[in-house]
Amino acid sequence: MMGVSCKLGECNASTLDSAGRGISFGGYGLYLKPAIFKFITVALNRPSPTNQLQFFPTLCHHYGMKRWLTASMGFALLLLFSTEGRSGDFQTELDANSGTTGVSNLFTFQQSPILLAERRKGKRRGMRGKKKRMRMFRAEPCANCEGLEGFVPPNEIDDKIRKMVGKYRGGSGEENVAIQRARGVIETGLYPEFISGARCPEIDSEKWAIDYSHKRGRAALHRGVDIPQPRGTPIRAVASGVVVGRFMNEGRKDGIAVVLRHTPEQTGLKYWTYSQYTHLQEMSPLPIGANVKMGAEVGKTSNTGKMGRKIRRDAVHFAIFYSVHPEWSNDGSVVTPKDGYFMDPNAFYRRRPPYDSQSMLKLPDDQKAVSVPYIKSDSSSVPTETKRIWPYPCE
Repeated sequence: MMGVSCKLGECNASTLDSAGRGISFGGYGLYLKPAIFKFITVALNRPSPTNQLQFFPTLCHHYGMKRWLTASMGFALLLLFSTEGRSGDFQTELDANSGTTGVSNLFTFQQSPILLAERRKGKRRGMRGKKKRMRMFRAEPCANCEGLEGFVPPNEIDDKIRKMVGKYRGGSGEENVAIQRARGVIETGLYPEFISGARCPEIDSEKWAIDYSHKRGRAALHRGVDIPQPRGTPIRAVASGVVVGRFMNEGRKDGIAVVLRHTPEQTGLKYWTYSQYTHLQEMSPLPIGANVKMGAEVGKTSNTGKMGRKIRRDAVHFAIFYSVHPEWSNDGSVVTPKDGYFMDPNAFYRRRPPYDSQSMLKLPDDQKAVSVPYIKSDSSSVPTETKRIWPYPCE
């Protein structure tokens, strides 16, 4: 191996061709084959960046648009050198065996061992993260759920219920949204009115069943309501029940979540209902199978979960789903009731049926307000006989 040095803009095609190799950017490890050097030197010797940019289409035309990406990378580096006034040496290296001029050999790269080692480390870290995400998606069934009333193995629950609650196993966004709409995720027009005019934390703009496509980048719906409160504010169980789900949801928008199961006797409804609380500050100390009384703390308010460009304000995402069947499952990442449906969380507080979203939608406007029971800061309930309360105390 031998070399001929020349300053930026002073090399010429004859020098390259006689050498039979290519030019190297010192420290960058980029080599250009002789066939394009005559084009490159024309560009580098033009003082105007505009003229250099006008040269690029000629390069693409000569070598074919199929290689536009490779050509653009090389030309960008050349333009960087010429426009920033860099005057480093071009090292012309001789290698009689590397004089091929095919399009596939426009560029070759030599990278330092340190750079290659760092990239290999990054790839290994990336693979570990990918495998971790795959393990989370393939979460093991809830061993502690076995023996709880109504629990069945995950394979006994139709996979469309998993798509309904938002933990997908394939399927397009449109398909999943269609399932959710058919199972209750539609705007109903219901809104809460707190008994005796109490001052309670209210649902903000993130209302039930609104279109979330603009936030998710795909077809999506908001399957719950958001109630903002300061970070650390205790969240209350909306009815007595049993803990059937505890999920960290790493890498997901849900954040830390807890799910309770309520029997018809515990709510006064004819359904088995499930209350979901997400974005918790930390995992609830309540274990799977714990019996929880209405008004007991299930977690603390926060904004955990994967976020977009904007930082999510602190709030609980509160959701209700239900079924006429007592069977349910937990595959380690989601609770799925047999033949389950979503319920507008406002409808959960109605004192008489119906409760399904289609019926709620058809109610006249003067019946859209729902009188919501609650507890006070002293833990007294309003009304005293209620079996269902708002997830935060009221004044």
